[in-house]
Order: sequence, then C-alpha cells, then structure tokens
Amino acid sequence: MVDEKELKIIEEISKEKNLTQRELSRRTRLSLGAVNVILKRLVKRGLLKTINLTAKKVEYIITPKGFAEKAKKSYHYILKTINLVRVVRDEIAKIVLEEYNRGQKKFVILGNDDLADLIELALKGFDYQRTIDLKRVKNKDALVLISKSGVKANGFRAINLAERLAEIYWGVDLKPHEIRQKQG
Repeated sequence: MVDEKELKIIEEISKEKNLTQRELSRRTRLSLGAVNVILKRLVKRGLLKTINLTAKKVEYIITPKGFAEKAKKSYHYILKTINLVRVVRDEIAKIVLEEYNRGQKKFVILGNDDLADLIELALKGFDYQRTIDLKRVKNKDALVLISKSGVKANGFRAINLAERLAEIYWGVDLKPHEIRQKQG
C-alpha cells in the first residue's frame, strides 16, 4: 500500500498530469529530492507511468494499479474516520448516561460544529436543547455540554467535551481491534 507521501504525489498528479517535479515539491511540501525518489519508486512499482515529452520534460500518468492503490488508501481512511466518529459518539453517550443516572435530566449543547453534531447524535432520546448562546437557555438546571476547547459556561454546570475527549483520543491512532474492544 502507498504511504502518505506517495499518496500526496499521486493525488497531485491525478489533479494535473503536466506537473514538474519542482511544482510537485511545492504542492506537496516535500523536498525536490524526495519527490524525485518517490516518483522513481512509484514508476518502478507500476503505480505511475512516464511519457517523455522532450529531453527535459516528462509527463506522469497514474496507472490502473495506481488508481486502485489511491482508492484503497482512501477507503481505509474513510473506515478509520467512521470508526473514530463511532467511538467518540459512544464515549459522549457514556458521559451523558452517567450524568443522567446521577439525576441530570436536561442537557444543553453549546456549539455549532462537528463535535456538537456528534453530541446531538448521542443525546437522541434525552431532553436537550442546542444553542450557540447560553443567554437563550432558560433552565439553569441543565448540564451544558461544550463542543469547543476554552469555552466556559458561566452560571451553568458544564462539561467541556472537546477538552475531555482530547484527553482520551486526540493524537491516538486507534486500530480496528482497539475500537472493537472499546465498544464492548
């Protein structure tokens, strides 16, 4: 399977095949020497094909094998992302359920981002409100679930889920077997 640097180069060539090595270096933020080595490796592995346009100009074409590798890498990335989303949603649901079992019956989601969307998915079936402004919240007994680091919920009991989840997951590369273990 292709590595991240190889994938960057393949992706750039798939966007525009008439790129020079210097332009590939600029777009991928890899050194010119690294681009040269990676291109040779991709050609040798049959993922790219070269066509000599002039003595100094070469065109790179992604082969069917190269497209297949790109698709496989994209597929694995999507699976990894979906699994991470599932694990994060389950962790949020666990936190909410713990609070509910302690007597907390009303919740407020503070935020308008992807994490707030995940919090909302985890709160299905609970009494909750979603807002970007705590001034709109009438029930001071509600537990505020915050979706951004550094945000405070003055006057409310709150859990900053962005910060709590960052302690648990950010920077952790979960393997599929670790995800299944976490899920039970």
